[in-house]
Amino acid sequence: MRARRAVSKIAVVVGTLLTTPSAFAHHSFAPHFDSSKPASISGTVTEYEARNPHSYLHIAAIDENGRTREYVCESHGVTQLTRNGIRPDMFKAGTKVRVTGSMSRHSPYMCFFDNVEFEDGRKLSVNGPRGAAPPGAAAPTTTARKDIFGTWLLAPIPNRSTSGPQPMMQFLTPVGQKAVAGYDPFKDDPTFRCDPVAIRRVWGAPGTPLEIVRDGNDVVLRHEWMDVRRVIHMNMKEHPKNGPRTSLGHSIGRMEGDTLVIETANYAQGVLNQYVEQPGQPTKGLLHSAALTSVERVRFDPARQRLVVEIDLSDPDYFTKPFPRGTLEYAPSDLKIEPFNCSPEGVTGTLRK
Repeated sequence: MRARRAVSKIAVVVGTLLTTPSAFAHHSFAPHFDSSKPASISGTVTEYEARNPHSYLHIAAIDENGRTREYVCESHGVTQLTRNGIRPDMFKAGTKVRVTGSMSRHSPYMCFFDNVEFEDGRKLSVNGPRGAAPPGAAAPTTTARKDIFGTWLLAPIPNRSTSGPQPMMQFLTPVGQKAVAGYDPFKDDPTFRCDPVAIRRVWGAPGTPLEIVRDGNDVVLRHEWMDVRRVIHMNMKEHPKNGPRTSLGHSIGRMEGDTLVIETANYAQGVLNQYVEQPGQPTKGLLHSAALTSVERVRFDPARQRLVVEIDLSDPDYFTKPFPRGTLEYAPSDLKIEPFNCSPEGVTGTLRK
């Protein structure tokens, strides 16, 4: 996987700690990492891949057999980690560290790290200081918002799972079943090639801000995640009949009172959920056809200072009924949207030329 480097004698301990898998990982956690196999890896940094959507910390350590190994531990993307106080300059080659997290399901020499401890005693969480508000969350003194426009950050979702059972798997048409059967989530996950997957996935990207602005007659949704920029055409009534088909489709919009209603079509056949885990079955994905259409309702709740987004999906080719409505909420944020500059990756890390 990667070149091994000589190191001083240090230790790796697996299965002796209690950890909680990160609630903010950009891809599904459970299919890739095993929270029942916690890891504590102490060693010397040999390389830090400061990338998005995930960062990779290479640590040279002594395994349980006394052999020098290079462990590659994944975590959030560099932009999110930096906001949370974990900067690339902290991981210079030769730095002694201890990381804790969960072991990989794909390699005995990979993990996801939730916490890092340095030789001087500093202990940092990848999710920021415990008990602190999420970076960029609006302080109580921030000027109250009046409408949907501005910068927002996804509000925490208790017990969020991005790979659990999906009820819509029970309502697949025969064509939809065939498509699901041909999808390998560990090879075909669109994020591996820096594709934003789907509108619902873009809205649900954790730890990365989004901005809603006017651009002439149109409305633009700019998401930091995957550098997504969606133009909502406010003066169009129909989608181009022969227009290009993409994972995010073509969007037209209108205002219904204070609610922005977005209708999207012209999707390419693609993925809704990269990973779906069902008891007793191999990991699958939830796919959609090019017949998918979506309606998003974006409104502002002034009493709670929350942006509320409701998403309705329908795909008669792959599903026998429409999807139940999904709802997400966002808090005002003062974060600046940074370039994401996604790097292609696979289940064992960044793809290198």
